[in-house]
Amino acid sequence: MCPHGLDDARPWHCSPRVLRLIVALALSCEETGSVAGGEGGNEEEERSGEALRVLIDRVTTNARAARRLAGVLDAALLNEACGYYGLCVSELASRWASVRAAAPAREAAALLWASARAPGSPMRLLEERIADDLEVRALRTMATTARTADALRWPSPPRLTRRAGQGRGERRLSAGSLAGRGR
Repeated sequence: MCPHGLDDARPWHCSPRVLRLIVALALSCEETGSVAGGEGGNEEEERSGEALRVLIDRVTTNARAARRLAGVLDAALLNEACGYYGLCVSELASRWASVRAAAPAREAAALLWASARAPGSPMRLLEERIADDLEVRALRTMATTARTADALRWPSPPRLTRRAGQGRGERRLSAGSLAGRGR
């Protein structure tokens, strides 16, 4: 039995983490929910990623669901991935290096999918590196968005200072400063 719960004819060789990224980049929330067997697409599920979690859990333990997802991903990424199939790991790595800072989501998904369909541990290392790059890029985008939106920041805590009549180790907040903190 293979680590993904599939027979030797499993449709991919990547980790569940990489598969989750491929699905998230390639399919809409509605498509993810549809493949998972549910309604999908509702706003609450999209925020929590529940449909994606359910789908990844199902396809890593059920060969039929895995083949169905593989067919959906093959169809969704056909145009983008066809240029990557059959490339060796160094060629895929070179292509990723040339576009990694600004690769569109579907292009990244296609490269990962082509790699995931190919056997070999060097491909797994490349996939994990690409997944790391994508996560860092997403985090940087979130940080930049928060800064440009002038997001609210946590207020700084008041500084404890000694007042007249207090000894060296007796610093504390005054009742007035505590009342002002309950905005």
